[in-house]
Amino acid sequence: MNEKVNGLIAKIQKNPFLAILIVVVIGTAIFTVSTLSNAIKDKIAVSATTEVAKAETTEPKAEVADKADNIIEINGLKKYTDTIKKVEAHKEPNQIVFYVEFAEKEDLLAAHYATNTYSFDVTPMLYFYIDNGLQVKVPGEIRLLSDGLTAVYYFSEIDDYVNAVFLTDGIVTDLSTLLNNQFNLYIEHRSNDGVGKTLVGNYAQTVEQFNQLHAPTPMDINIVSDGIKKVEVTACDDFIWVDIYYVDEAAYKADNADLEKNFVVFGFEKGGNKYKRDFIITEYEKLYMNRCVFDKYAVQELGVDMMVEGITVKELFDTYAISVWVTDYTTDKALFDINGGNDVHDELEEENFGEFENVDTSELEEIEMN
Repeated sequence: MNEKVNGLIAKIQKNPFLAILIVVVIGTAIFTVSTLSNAIKDKIAVSATTEVAKAETTEPKAEVADKADNIIEINGLKKYTDTIKKVEAHKEPNQIVFYVEFAEKEDLLAAHYATNTYSFDVTPMLYFYIDNGLQVKVPGEIRLLSDGLTAVYYFSEIDDYVNAVFLTDGIVTDLSTLLNNQFNLYIEHRSNDGVGKTLVGNYAQTVEQFNQLHAPTPMDINIVSDGIKKVEVTACDDFIWVDIYYVDEAAYKADNADLEKNFVVFGFEKGGNKYKRDFIITEYEKLYMNRCVFDKYAVQELGVDMMVEGITVKELFDTYAISVWVTDYTTDKALFDINGGNDVHDELEEENFGEFENVDTSELEEIEMN
């Protein structure tokens, strides 16, 4: 070994260029190894960064965040049925949706007075409490999920409630803030009047408890139309809701006509003078129900005509004999009376049609012939 080393040294001494060549080769080798090592490190780093980026891209964080954003947190929510496992409220476009999961399919059916999924005859209602204890309701719709355990309740027609809570309490609300107000989610039987149950809520009392303790004295209503099943009234100083429920679809359409030509009107007499006004209508076609609305701004205008100051909506409907009818201003049909107002409708219509009885139409006929 020493002889080979001594021989190499002797050759280098005789040929200086050989020494330079050896140095260059060694340096190149070192540079190559170093470059390769750095390249491997860079590739590992890039690969690691790519995997992290890929993991962040494929993980459904946005979907989870969107779902979390849709969920409405409700403080103090209570379940009034032991068989309810889970409740979630979601804010979706144009509606509030409740998902209520039951322990067993039989529990879901029992909660809705049904023997199977085809025998549901109920309407979900959101009850709210305004004006220091006035109970008002918002009708909704119901669907069942394919799991057979979850009922889904949809509420989209909230405008009447939004207007009512602003009129009474000065609160501006929408779908984003709707459930900030105390409420009960209630199941109301369609065919059996008075049958229903509170499922969940955060109000101090259930609907059943509230009705037992604070139910208002019902108005004196006499239904004169065969097509009407019942009339429910919610009234206070600032507004009145008169909910007209029809017996079936045919009766609903007969009196309704999509409200494109028909109007629901009420009239009454005071001091020998007769007055009438149109209701504002909200249609609930699937319930065969029309909600007739009259508010404090409308009653203020009416009060000017009556020359009465400070009359409230509730005073108007508590005091006077009122007739309610549907008309297209050519024909009309009596619906029901409040406080014995059956004569008012006939007298008002006789006056309206009587205005044209003594008109001389000869000139009109002559113009038409020419």
